[in-house]
Amino acid sequence: MIIISEFGIKIKNISAGTLYDVNLGTRDYFSYTEAMLNNSLFSAFLIKNGLNVYKGESTRDIICLDFDFGTRSYEDEHKRIEQLYKNSDGELKERLKYTLEKVENNKDLYDEKKREQIRDKFYNEGVDVTYKTKNKDGSIKSEETIHYEMLFRTSAKAKLGQVIFINSELYEVAYEWLTIGLGKLMTDDNAKIVEMSAYAPLTTSTIVGTKYIPVEDILILRDQDSFFKTMANIVRAEDYIDSKGRIGKKCVVDKKVTEVKNTLWDGMGLIEADYFKDCRNAYNPEWTVKINGMALMRHHLFKMCGFKSHIQLFFKDWCKKTGNDYETYQVQDMFGHWHYLKDIKIITTDNAIKWKKFKDLMGGSLESAYEYWCNKVNEDGSVFGVVKSDHPSKLGEYQQLSYQMVNTLPCTKDDVRDIASTSIEYVELLKQDNDEFEKFLRKNANEVNHYEMMADLYDHNHEFGNSTFFRHEKSKIISAYVHKLRKGKIVVNGDNLTVCGNPYALLLYSVGEDFTKDPTLQPESGTIQCYTTRFKHDEFLCAFRNPHNSPNNICYFHNVYSDEMEKYFEFSSNIAAVNCICTDVQPRLNGCDFDSDFVLATNQPTMVRCAAYCYKHYPTIVNDLKESGVVYKSNKSEYARMDNTFSKSRIGIGYSSNLAQLAMTYYWSELQGDSPDPKRLDELSDNFVILSVLACY
Repeated sequence: MIIISEFGIKIKNISAGTLYDVNLGTRDYFSYTEAMLNNSLFSAFLIKNGLNVYKGESTRDIICLDFDFGTRSYEDEHKRIEQLYKNSDGELKERLKYTLEKVENNKDLYDEKKREQIRDKFYNEGVDVTYKTKNKDGSIKSEETIHYEMLFRTSAKAKLGQVIFINSELYEVAYEWLTIGLGKLMTDDNAKIVEMSAYAPLTTSTIVGTKYIPVEDILILRDQDSFFKTMANIVRAEDYIDSKGRIGKKCVVDKKVTEVKNTLWDGMGLIEADYFKDCRNAYNPEWTVKINGMALMRHHLFKMCGFKSHIQLFFKDWCKKTGNDYETYQVQDMFGHWHYLKDIKIITTDNAIKWKKFKDLMGGSLESAYEYWCNKVNEDGSVFGVVKSDHPSKLGEYQQLSYQMVNTLPCTKDDVRDIASTSIEYVELLKQDNDEFEKFLRKNANEVNHYEMMADLYDHNHEFGNSTFFRHEKSKIISAYVHKLRKGKIVVNGDNLTVCGNPYALLLYSVGEDFTKDPTLQPESGTIQCYTTRFKHDEFLCAFRNPHNSPNNICYFHNVYSDEMEKYFEFSSNIAAVNCICTDVQPRLNGCDFDSDFVLATNQPTMVRCAAYCYKHYPTIVNDLKESGVVYKSNKSEYARMDNTFSKSRIGIGYSSNLAQLAMTYYWSELQGDSPDPKRLDELSDNFVILSVLACY
C-alpha cells in the first residue's frame, strides 16, 4: 500500500512553450513550478493501477502543461538577446555573449509557433520530457525520457490554459476509467467533446473524504421547473451593420414583462442525516471527516450537493398519515425502477446525472444508460467522493464584502459610513487597545510577515508596546489594513450560505404529493422567502452571489421558520433554503444552481433597505443569448481548438466585470447630479446589465 501526502502527490507544472524549445534543441531547460495532483477518486484509481509514486510524495507519470505563450523565431530571439547584450556589462555581458553565440549556432533549429499551434501539436502527437540527474560537478549522471499524452483539463484549468498529460503507458487505462468507456464510443461528427471535457474530470476533484453509498439506494427523479411572470431586463443579441458595412452581432436590452424560469432542485439532493454523519478521510481511511449541513459529492459523470435531511423520518410520518406500510411501500424513479422507502439514502434529480447527455452511447435509452452507470459505479465499489462540507466564516459572526457589492448598492455617503461602521469601530479599537492589536497580529500572521514576532514580543513584555519600533510598525500595519478596507473589503454581520431550493417540496415530490403546495416556503409579494438558522425568524436579508455586478442581481429575502423545516432538515447555520416556486430567485442570482452555489447574506439594516429598493426598482436580468452552435469532431485537433477558445474567455470575463463597475460608477454619479439625463442613465444601465451577463460566461 502506498502512503501518500495529506495534500496529494507533487507533479510538475511545465511551461509548454519552453518545453517545445527544449525538444527543438534551442533551450537547455524548461520552466516549471511545483504543483499537486490532489487526493481524488481519480488519483486513488491511478495509484491502484500502476502510477509510480516516489517516496509517497511525487510522480513523473503526470504533468500539467501550461499553454501560456508561444515560441520565438530565430530572428526575434537573436534581436532580443542582442539588445540585452548591448545594454549589459561585466559578468552578465559575458554570459549574454555566450548565449548569443549559442543562438547563432542553433539558427536552423528555431521554429516559431503560437501557443495555439503548440497546443495542437502536443494534443495530437503527445510530448517527450527528458529528466536529467546530475552529478555534483554538473555532469549528466542519468537520463529518463517519458512520452506523455493529453488526458484532461477541468473547466477552471481550461480558462487558465492548463492541461493534464499522462505517461502514455497509463493513458488507455486512465482515459477508459475517466470516461467510463464512452470516450472511445463518440462518433467523429458533432461529437459531445465539450460536455465530455467538462464532466469526465468530475472524479478528479479534490476530495476530503469518501462515503460508501449503494447506488441502488439513490432515488433519482425528473427535475421540475416553475415559471413566474415579472418585469425583466432581457439581454439578447441582434444583427447590426458596422461602419464598414459588415454584419455583426451586438447585445441589446429589452425591458418588458416576461416569464422567468426556476429549476427547482438543480444540482442538489437530500441525504439521510443519520447515514451521513461523517465520511472516511481521503488521506487516512482510519480517520473520519465530519459532515456539517451539506456534502458536495462526486462520482463518474455525477455531481450533487447533498443537504442533510431526515428522509426516513419523513417517510415514516407520511406512511402513518396515509395508511401505507413503511416496510413494504415502494416509489418509482425516473427510469422505471422501484425503490423501498426504507432503503433510500439520497433523493436527487436528473440534473445531477451528467451521463444523461451521453445516453446514445449507453444503449440509447435512459433506462439502459442508468443500468450502464450503475454497473460502472459498482465496479469501483460504489464509493463516492466528498469534495467539501460547509463551514462558518473565519471572521466569526462577520463576513467580508467586495467592492462590487458595495458599488452596486443605491446608497448615500452616510449609508456607506453606516455599512462600514463595524470596520471603522474595529480600526479605532486597534489603535487604542494593544491587546486587541496582538489578536489582530496573530490572526493575520504568515510565513512572510513579522506579525507573529511582534505579537510574541508584546506578549512577553507589554512595555514593548510603548517602544518606538512597535508604535511605528503598528501605525504602518493599521494603515495597510485601512487601505484594504477602502477597496470595499469591509465586514458586516453575515456569512456565506450554501443555497438549496425548496427541500421540503422535494420530499413531497418523492412520494407523489403536490410539490407546488410546499407550506414551508411560499410566494410573497416584494420579496423571496428563505429559511436559514443563521438569522432569526421573520428577519429580512440582503444577499449577493458572485460574480456580482449590478443592483439587478441583489436579492431581498424574508427568513421564515416552519415546523417542517426544523423537523426534517439538519441544516447548519451556513445553509439557506430559498423558494423557487413562483419567484425569480435563480435569474436574480445570475443563473445560480444548487450544486454548492452560495450567497453572502446579511441583516445589516442599511443593506437590507437597499436590497428592498433594488428588488422593487431594478428588474431581474434574463439571459436570452443563444449558444454559438459551434460543433466539434472527435479528434485531438478539435479538442485543441475548443480549449484555445476557452483559454481566451478568461480575459473577457475579468474585462466585462471591470467595465460593469465603471458603468455602475458613472451611473450613480449621473443619478446624483443636479439634473440627471434619463437617456444617459438608460444607456449606462443597459451597459452594466449586459456586462453582468457576459461576466458569467
